[in-house]
Amino acid sequence: MAQKLIDADLTFFRGAKSDTDPGQLPIGYYFSGVNVINQGGVISCRPGYRCVITFPEGNLQGAEIFRPKIGLEQLVAVVDGRAFVAEFPFTSFRQLENIQFSASAKQIFFVMAEQSARRLSDDFASAIEVIEPRAVMFMQDGGETAPAFYDGTEAEHIRDLPFETPIGSTMQWVGDRLWVATGAKVRASDIANPFSFREGIYLGGNDAFLFDGDVTAFGVTPSLEIPQLLVYTDTNCSILKANIRTRSDWPNQPDFQREIFKVGCSSQRSVVSHFGQLMWFTGSGIVFFDSAFLSQQSARLPLRDSEMAISKIRLSGDLSLVAGAAFGQYMLMSVPSDDQYNQHTWVLNNASMETLTDESGPSWSGLWTGTRPVQWIYGMIAGQNRIYYVSKDDDGQNRLWEAFTPDRLDNGCPIMWAVEFRAHFGQTTLSQKPPGEECQFRYAQFALTAIEEGLDIAAYFAGGLRGAYKQIMNRFVSVERGNLDYNEDITADSELFALKAQSRKLRTQDVNDMPLTDTGSCPVEQLDNENVDESFQILLVGHGPATLRWMRSFATPEKDEATGDPATACGREEPVNAIRFDGAGSKNDTFAEASLALSASLIPFTSNQTAVLEFRGISAVGVGFAESIVSQEAADRIAQRIAVKMAENEIGMQLTPVLSGGADE
Repeated sequence: MAQKLIDADLTFFRGAKSDTDPGQLPIGYYFSGVNVINQGGVISCRPGYRCVITFPEGNLQGAEIFRPKIGLEQLVAVVDGRAFVAEFPFTSFRQLENIQFSASAKQIFFVMAEQSARRLSDDFASAIEVIEPRAVMFMQDGGETAPAFYDGTEAEHIRDLPFETPIGSTMQWVGDRLWVATGAKVRASDIANPFSFREGIYLGGNDAFLFDGDVTAFGVTPSLEIPQLLVYTDTNCSILKANIRTRSDWPNQPDFQREIFKVGCSSQRSVVSHFGQLMWFTGSGIVFFDSAFLSQQSARLPLRDSEMAISKIRLSGDLSLVAGAAFGQYMLMSVPSDDQYNQHTWVLNNASMETLTDESGPSWSGLWTGTRPVQWIYGMIAGQNRIYYVSKDDDGQNRLWEAFTPDRLDNGCPIMWAVEFRAHFGQTTLSQKPPGEECQFRYAQFALTAIEEGLDIAAYFAGGLRGAYKQIMNRFVSVERGNLDYNEDITADSELFALKAQSRKLRTQDVNDMPLTDTGSCPVEQLDNENVDESFQILLVGHGPATLRWMRSFATPEKDEATGDPATACGREEPVNAIRFDGAGSKNDTFAEASLALSASLIPFTSNQTAVLEFRGISAVGVGFAESIVSQEAADRIAQRIAVKMAENEIGMQLTPVLSGGADE
């Protein structure tokens, strides 16, 4: 019996890393992940998304939370310049009639402020009175329309008068002043009154602070003692000592305005404060800034997103709408990769394997897909830490979604997730195989747990240096969530219970039993079949909630060749050797023949399904569409699930609400 080589990943605490040759990745890394989280050294299907509401169609320009002094939070969203407000739980909305921004503006800038003083008249030297503090949201469209405000009841544009809130773009409330950027200038309001900008004139100070380029974003240093204002352009970052409340002291304050490093910011929405650090997206990627080390800060901030190279290399040239968020231990950054909208959301776990000494540190889980976040809204909402986002979805609809739902389903439907592992038997391996020596891949094994419902799962292998992925496993794991079923009647005496999540150990077929010659890299790149290489990558794809604990690969050694091959050592290759982008190959006499051979469909399995439901005399038809690279059966199952959910939602919208009148009814 041939000697067996074994390589394995028993923990994934290091996370995703796609900026390195997969064959050189250290143990503990995986190459890339889609729609997964990495926590505690295991890989799980990501938490779910839940659609809360659909806004009118049009140019979705942004959204933000209005936080009143008393009462629940409200969400303000702007579409085609029209502002809409929805009270928590954000399931219905109304238009703010007095607000109309430019419909073509790329984005709307929001900021929450507090007014506790006001002027008694429009006169320049009008007296000031102290008022009961009120929360006010300010909105700007970048300079095309006068700014607007919303205080929870009233909403209107601010009058275009001297010394009123100026037209501009990004804004920030810090040091009890509203700071407004207009091009390369930054103006500060009167203290405690974001509607008045008179102090700079009658106190003899500067009307505005001038920077080297147009201001792209503001940030606040994450410090409770001395919060200061960070001002970004495309190329640098400066600091304004906004914590100094007395304006007349500003001219005499050393370094009141100071450039701190040559690192700019591309998007106001990308600025995120998380675990005492500030993060934002530059023209080159994500950087972290810890204000605790401000005095020792060098002019260089290293990029922290090289591990996401698989998505980063396909970024759009316009990064002005990159959107960031923080939730629990996770930092998210939605970026326009392969799209003008934010199709990919990069997910960083700041404590992938948290211990008393935090030995593991942060790690990238991978990228999330399925929606296209325009702006994230997060924090304490209705007394609980929640996270929402507005999205310009692929079907053109503008929706509000809640993220991190614990069911690991998107609107009740299975999520497609995938993991591409490091190349086993490469430079880092648990086997005794010398690096660079070829071996013959045989099969792989996976340990899955937390399977909560039916799971379609498939595995693929490819040579570390050549060849396209080829399927070596296609399984459906049948798991029931509980004893509820659509065709069972439920009475007051029915016992309802959940069923335990299940575990499986799955093994692929032996590659030796498979045909490997169809559109393969043999004989284009090498005469051996694709299961002979220096290393091998495995791709695992699933539809449904599950967690991967570990995986193992098995191979056998290849025999050494005693002599070379004189026929190929001094010969010429055929005229046309073509390798498709996914690794499939063709060897032909002409380019036309090679192109024809590689023109096999690259489209995954697709399915359109229809579901007809009837409940209490109401009928509804739902249509579902799904894609899968697992199997046609998987695509059919997901499409049918979506169709049923669509029909259920349609019936739910038509049902009359049922209200309990008490036990006597």
